[in-house]
Amino acid sequence: MKINTFQIRRAVLILAICLPSCALAGGGRAPRRVPFEESAFAGYGSAGSATVSGKLVVTSSNGTVHLADDGNEEDRIAGTFITLLPVAAYTREMVDRELGDGECLAPSDPRFQKYVRLTRTDAEGNFVFKQIPAGEYFVTGQVKGNSLDDFSYRWAFERIKVRKGQSVKIKLSHNPQHGSSPVQVLWTLQ
Repeated sequence: MKINTFQIRRAVLILAICLPSCALAGGGRAPRRVPFEESAFAGYGSAGSATVSGKLVVTSSNGTVHLADDGNEEDRIAGTFITLLPVAAYTREMVDRELGDGECLAPSDPRFQKYVRLTRTDAEGNFVFKQIPAGEYFVTGQVKGNSLDDFSYRWAFERIKVRKGQSVKIKLSHNPQHGSSPVQVLWTLQ
């Protein structure tokens, strides 16, 4: 599936600007504390030889398992955006403050967009990123829908490390606002 520039901008906007907490907070945006330093992303802008795949799964408080969008069937078939972000001080702030604390940060630096990788899940929540450079990444996704008994949306993220030529499969399920859990790496293949 080919992701166009508009879709990348939209995902960055969703992740870095328009989280649902921003709408609830009246649209105010907190200033960023960490400046964008392009040198921190060296090596992440080119193609690599690793693969990251997995499944987006969240569980509500009653034990119900939700895969990808739990809304209407059309949304499930179209898939949920999954974002792969290189780990750097700039992205740690995004994950900690926006996903963890629910803050709405000022828009991200436009230069950051070329380091964001994006894909969509299938109807069952499966996703894959190919030709990934070695390094550390945050993998993020959001489940939303009408039948999520205790939430209307829930972010999930994992932090992973990928080596050159490695295939990593993860279960994307950790929600920073609902307790801690270790990274669930299902398998790696070198």
